[in-house]
Amino acid sequence: MILTIAGHTFREVIRKKILHVLIGLGVVIIIVSPFIPTTDEPDARVKMMLVVFFQVVVLLCIVGVIFLSATSLPHEIEDRTIYGVLSKPVSRLKIVVGKISGFALVSALLLIILGLVNVVAIQRIASRLPEGYRGILKARNEFAASRFSIQGKSHHVRQGIVWIEGGRAGIALWNFSDLYKKLDNKSSFEVEFNLKIDSSRKDIDAIPLAVRIEDANVDRWETSVLSAKIDEPLTIKIDPVIVGKSGAVNVTVFPIHSTDYIGVTQGDAKLFAVQKGFVYNYAKAIGITFLKFLLIISIAVTGSTYLSAPISIVSALVVFLCGHILDFVKDFSLVIQRYDVHEHALPAALKKPNIFLVYLDYLVKKPLEWFSVILPDFKRFDSLKFLLKGINIPWETVGVSVGYTALYAGICLFIASVIFKKREFF
Repeated sequence: MILTIAGHTFREVIRKKILHVLIGLGVVIIIVSPFIPTTDEPDARVKMMLVVFFQVVVLLCIVGVIFLSATSLPHEIEDRTIYGVLSKPVSRLKIVVGKISGFALVSALLLIILGLVNVVAIQRIASRLPEGYRGILKARNEFAASRFSIQGKSHHVRQGIVWIEGGRAGIALWNFSDLYKKLDNKSSFEVEFNLKIDSSRKDIDAIPLAVRIEDANVDRWETSVLSAKIDEPLTIKIDPVIVGKSGAVNVTVFPIHSTDYIGVTQGDAKLFAVQKGFVYNYAKAIGITFLKFLLIISIAVTGSTYLSAPISIVSALVVFLCGHILDFVKDFSLVIQRYDVHEHALPAALKKPNIFLVYLDYLVKKPLEWFSVILPDFKRFDSLKFLLKGINIPWETVGVSVGYTALYAGICLFIASVIFKKREFF
């Protein structure tokens, strides 16, 4: 019976024009997004398309799905079409589950159609990116250097950046360890440099660098001479044999010419283990986003079992909004207690606590804490940060998202079943 109700809900939504409008607007926004003004970096348009999709298109679709799911039951009750279902031997819990399942199918359809359009557009634009900027098209596990040092002598240090003169006067060394702890044997490796470059030669936009990558425990290495361009990342692939079973690698860099300089810090060299491609990572991001849809649908349908359609819509939108600003809710009590420790600047007159604020803090502190605990945290479903950096979305993150959604959806189902069961229709 759940599948029947879900199928009926799905077909009912498909016939509505709002779904067609959502798909049409989504496609238009995706097509227009590459032309939005942005920075001059080669991969800026790809990043813009990802941001627009996950923050604009997804938000538009969520608002549309909230309107659909929050009004379905109230409209059926008002039109008396639900009486035919209630007259049959079916529990009201199954009706709620069927409704949620139907709108979940609609959400999946929206994400699949718009997600495919977006990923195809991204692939076409990204295929023309320079090699140094194609890290965004990968799914990589990032390893920060466990140790950083300078062999020889540095030329000077300015604002925490160590500058090295070329000609082996100084050599930058990064050590990476424990590379095989969370990886499989199919992983490939690469190092990405974001170095500051300078030269005493005029009109120079690139300098030659000597890069040496060696196994930290075995006498095995490879050396390359690469051209490093100003303000452009430099990526070099690593032979998996060099990583070795120990999973410890030393990376050294220095300018070849004595007239050239590089500025380095510990974070300027990062080692990545490349496992799967961008599409695979993008699919995981879409899956996490679907869980976000499922959670808000559960909340909207639960509200619609008791509230009228307008109030149900507003309630779901408020929960969705508050679920994105929980950090502010948690910090609100801190603003009252100590203005001087809050990150936002406040007028000097407000920095002195008064008796009113003391009592206000006493009254609102606990309610705010409980409020921030009870509300679902929708920021947990943010997968955009991984895609923008070309970082592989860990399966642990996906698992936590699934568990978090199941917990809140289960609570919503319990509340909805209790309310809907006690509601009288005849």
